[in-house]
Amino acid sequence: MTLVPDDSPLPPRRLPSSVEGDGLLVGWSLEQGQPHQPFGFRIGAPTTNANQEQLDPILFEGSGHLMTIAPTGSGKGTGCIIPTLLRYPGPVIVVDPKGENAAVTARRRRQMGHRVIVLDPMGITDLPADRLDPTDIVIPNSRTELDDIAMLSELMMESHGFDGRDRFWLQRAQQVLNGLLLYLIRSQPEQRKGLLGKLRKMVSQDTEELAKLAERMRQMQDPDLEATAASLTLPAETTLAGYMAFAQNSLGFLRGEAVLEATQDSTFSLDDVTRGELVSIYLVIPPEKLESHGRLLRLWIGVLIAAVVRRRRAPALRTLFLLDEAPQLGPLPQLRQAITLLRGYGLQTWSFWQDMSQLRQLYPQDWQTMLNNCRVVQSFGVPNMNAAMDLATLTGFPRPEELLDLDFDEMLLLIAGDEARLARRPEYRSDPLFRGQFDRNPLHDSSREIMPQALRPQRRLRRVSPARPKPTPPPVVDPAFLDRLLAQWA
Repeated sequence: MTLVPDDSPLPPRRLPSSVEGDGLLVGWSLEQGQPHQPFGFRIGAPTTNANQEQLDPILFEGSGHLMTIAPTGSGKGTGCIIPTLLRYPGPVIVVDPKGENAAVTARRRRQMGHRVIVLDPMGITDLPADRLDPTDIVIPNSRTELDDIAMLSELMMESHGFDGRDRFWLQRAQQVLNGLLLYLIRSQPEQRKGLLGKLRKMVSQDTEELAKLAERMRQMQDPDLEATAASLTLPAETTLAGYMAFAQNSLGFLRGEAVLEATQDSTFSLDDVTRGELVSIYLVIPPEKLESHGRLLRLWIGVLIAAVVRRRRAPALRTLFLLDEAPQLGPLPQLRQAITLLRGYGLQTWSFWQDMSQLRQLYPQDWQTMLNNCRVVQSFGVPNMNAAMDLATLTGFPRPEELLDLDFDEMLLLIAGDEARLARRPEYRSDPLFRGQFDRNPLHDSSREIMPQALRPQRRLRRVSPARPKPTPPPVVDPAFLDRLLAQWA
């Protein structure tokens, strides 16, 4: 069966003010009559026939992944991310570049029984900022200690776009980071605070200080540290300088006080993520900082996914990752694994891309597998015929020219087990379903100051004890003058 436009003179249908069930609302059905119900989806109310006066919700109740393809400014936040945060009852982890999602939905998430955690090192939102030390994922002397350390150093390395000889330097630099981080964890088991800051200082030391560090490693008589100690005392200084230059570059995102403070320790436990506790975690890195600080975002996301993978069984509610601006993370093995392998851990991803070329470029070997593992694919705001034909080929939609003529609130929707269709996109600001649940978006608040508040350097005072006055020396008297004075009184 093919869905075609229905030109029958029927009045427009309204949107309902309530929807049964906790499934993800992925659209409003424009189909007339009783719709087809693919496995894992529910379209319309479960106990009644299609409502001819209201649009039926399309709810995804399965455990598969979702993908949205839409350019910047086309409504991904208002039509996908925020409606989901206002409804989905399970734990969520949200990439929130502008801080809008946290500002609009934090109150609602708390009403749903969640602890709201906002990782906002740049202070974009007006919400209290939390902290997450990525090294919390490492459990000392555990079976996975070395593997978790290797994962952290890989997440911190800038490896995309390097090849040939540069790959050699990157690999050796990663081995050095592995050893230095292992040394910090094992030599200071009770002093875990600020490990990433200490790591950055270590890689910036001169040759003499590195040699002293290597000697301290040898004194620990730890076989896992011997290779690193040897690397720090290489006879060829140019080789050591090459390793350390790549290591320093990889840790460049830690240079600011804001990032060091946000990663020095944690205000929540990764065990809460593993257990599937009701937490809503917002990762706020402003768009203009995504290029320079994308590795911080990548590091946090990789660690949070690793916390989910530690599960021995899936919890009652799936953990939903909403990955806005997914291309800014670079090639992320954890995301590829999450989409292709990790559904059984109670992990569900919803990734957002501006076009298909981004997915192909970052995952040239796996992009089709990643796309095929998504049970829901949405696309809207199609900019040109080339993009329309690309989407039509991928989804099987028969009329690519129609994708250029969509209304502002319409989208192409492909759900597993059915053919691609046009549907109406949710809109939290106008749909009756979300009335009273959201707060004002601060970026659209005309009463808010446009310029960020300028912060003066904090004044520092030091009490100084008043200096005691030195005794005045007695005047010097000429002996001859004294003799004359005494002679006058004789």
